[in-house]
Amino acid sequence: MRNKILIIVISLFGLASCIYPYDGKLTGTNEDIVVIDGNIVAGGTSTVNLSKVLSFAEGARYDSEAAKGKAWIEDDAGGKYYPSSPEEISSSLTINTENAPEGRKYRLVANVEGKIYSSDWLDVVKAPIIEDIEIGLSKDQTDVDVKVTVRGGEGASGFIGLSYDETWEFHADYECRYELDTLRWRVFPRTSPYPNYWCWKHESYQGTMLVNYSELDDDRVTSYKLLSFPTTSKRNHKRYSINVKAVNLPEVTFKYMKNLESISKGQGSLFSPNPGEMVSNVRCESDPSVRVLGYVTALLEASKRVFIGSKFYTYVEPPITYLFVPADIPESYGYGNYPVDLMTLPKGEMGADLTTVFWGPLRCMDCVVEGGTKQRPDFWR
Repeated sequence: MRNKILIIVISLFGLASCIYPYDGKLTGTNEDIVVIDGNIVAGGTSTVNLSKVLSFAEGARYDSEAAKGKAWIEDDAGGKYYPSSPEEISSSLTINTENAPEGRKYRLVANVEGKIYSSDWLDVVKAPIIEDIEIGLSKDQTDVDVKVTVRGGEGASGFIGLSYDETWEFHADYECRYELDTLRWRVFPRTSPYPNYWCWKHESYQGTMLVNYSELDDDRVTSYKLLSFPTTSKRNHKRYSINVKAVNLPEVTFKYMKNLESISKGQGSLFSPNPGEMVSNVRCESDPSVRVLGYVTALLEASKRVFIGSKFYTYVEPPITYLFVPADIPESYGYGNYPVDLMTLPKGEMGADLTTVFWGPLRCMDCVVEGGTKQRPDFWR
């Protein structure tokens, strides 16, 4: 397990221990409002996003757009961390904070349209402890369930945020055993294996799973289900890995993120529950009267990775609907189709079996075209 300082800059508005209150009449505005969000990770790579809520009338629907500017990170020892180009102006910025020490306070600073904005100096909430990651079959034996047990530890607040990255090794639907001679327009058996049959694929969970255990007697969340996938999934072809990440969330952060979750589902408003309660720990240093939306929390992140083989895989016949026998080889090749293999399939007249070299689109035999990569992950074992 590893711990990294994760400073989550949550956009739009929030609640914090050190706050700058807004005018309670913010039900409409004739000016644009700057929004700052991003993730700052000491010992890793940080990201910052800048945007604006556009002016809107009371009761009207609000809108937003990207806002370009500069951004950097400061620590309380005078250290500063910039994008690779310190003068870069963008709405989305990446900052290398691999050398940022864990024992500091941090703040985010941005220059948007000539005005300087900064967050509070932030104390770091300690990381939770990921005790176990379970991968097993569902009760009906048709899915693979991934569950995590995590304990709040010294930084326990009653609220935890979870996310994960998945990586798996898989193969294309069909192994290409024939190739095409485009000079004579003939197919013949391959003399070497097709290189793009096996690949790796990577996906990250977009967002944060919010877990409330504040009413439990223990600070442990046991066997919380992160995700499920069918036993027939390509995740089970050969080897699967998941990297689970967890943070302790202060209660105010949890409530803010739940509100954002409601907004994303169309169940809330940017300025709900009450505009008079809108607060932020980001302010405009150039002009304190300028309204700013933003909420920053400093956290330590815990992560744990596990691997599993193919023991839960249920084999299914690959689809044959896109396999065919070309009437015109050059034309089929021109449309991006290729010979696959010598097969016997019910493709003849009246559904009779037909034995010949069938063709198909490249995606049925090439795992890279299917979205995989041939680059072996550094952590793979």
